[in-house]
Amino acid sequence: MRDDESSLVSQARRGNQEAFLELYARHRTPLFRFAWRMTGSVHAAEDVTQECFLALVRGSGFDAGRGRLQTYLFGMARHLVFRYLRINEREAEEVAEAAEAAGPVDVLGEMLAAERSEMVREAIASLPSLQREAIVLFEYEGLPLEAIAAIAGAEVGAVKARLSRARESLRRRLEPVLFRDAGTERSARETKGVVHE
Repeated sequence: MRDDESSLVSQARRGNQEAFLELYARHRTPLFRFAWRMTGSVHAAEDVTQECFLALVRGSGFDAGRGRLQTYLFGMARHLVFRYLRINEREAEEVAEAAEAAGPVDVLGEMLAAERSEMVREAIASLPSLQREAIVLFEYEGLPLEAIAAIAGAEVGAVKARLSRARESLRRRLEPVLFRDAGTERSARETKGVVHE
């Protein structure tokens, strides 16, 4: 299989469409599923999959002597997925920092904070156990990734993946609540301003 795929890669790089389509048929669906499960976005998964195959036919560093094509493609997809997640995490952190700067509004703010705290707890509890373990040890216990990997008996990369999936899952689950609460706090501030004028 390895020699066969190495030959197909060589042919695809020379413009053989049938060889490219054969490689695409073999590897597209698993790569797409991986990227989709990691990012939670069909659009991002399509982009990652396309970039993997474009890089492959443009002469990326695949060497059949060093490993399987599947492993190489998943490694490339993983790199692209983590780049996507880092960008999205930075954007989410900027939104969170802006929300923190606004501060809570008296009693209403405290009630909303308590409600959010309970929703965060429930969201974390709903995560798959390996993801929940990673997020609790990293975010709540403050352990470094290497220590979590030793505890879990996993590679550091596996822990990073679990942590990224957990964060994305939590963001998707809590995003509607956080935006709703931000609107409620804004309304309370506006009402308070009208009352005191």
